Amino acid sequence: MIIFFRSLIFNILFYIWTFFIGFFSFPVFFLNRKYDVKVWFLWMAGTKFLLKKIIKLNYEIKGKKNLYANENVIYASQHQSAWDTIILPYLIGDCIILHKKSLLFIPIFGWHLFKLGMVIISRNKGSNDLKRIINKTKSAMKNNRAVLIFPQGTRVKPKSKVKIQSGIITLYKHLNVKIIPIKLNSGYFWGKNKFIKFPGKIKVEFMNPIEPGLNPGIFRKKIQKII
Repeated sequence: MIIFFRSLIFNILFYIWTFFIGFFSFPVFFLNRKYDVKVWFLWMAGTKFLLKKIIKLNYEIKGKKNLYANENVIYASQHQSAWDTIILPYLIGDCIILHKKSLLFIPIFGWHLFKLGMVIISRNKGSNDLKRIINKTKSAMKNNRAVLIFPQGTRVKPKSKVKIQSGIITLYKHLNVKIIPIKLNSGYFWGKNKFIKFPGKIKVEFMNPIEPGLNPGIFRKKIQKII
């Protein structure tokens, strides 16, 4: 019962916090992007605080040596929870995230995604969309922003076997940078579309990098096995 009430309190405060940040940060839409980055990290830090204090949910990191600050790399993460999209960028730093298009239509939240320069994926758009994604990620990397992608394409249950999407293969082939796989178990604590959040410690592991230059087929098998 206490877990239910903690989850209830967290959800209420989380939405209040998100609305508060979104509403009062409206002026940043007319300023340089760097100010919206500060708002983004403030929101993530506040959410991290709520999770720790109310849900009693924290995390531990393995493979910190594979966290590269201000370096052109692609982080390819397992995706089990909303937690992944909130806390992983907090750990990685200012990065460009590949998001599904529907998120753009969420009031305020979607506007921030646009202002932050995230890559919006329009499925079934063909080669033109791939070119746009490649060009946008290349541009971001010129500004020392890493890329965060979820090759599974959607949130999945822990230990699920899901075929990875082709986007990570395309980026690996065209960007010619290291891939850092990320393994985690966030789905055990904050499941997909789940109201209840459980206390504990999420394990996040930044794996050893996959160097550029592999044959795309070999790379696919390698990243599929890890993720």
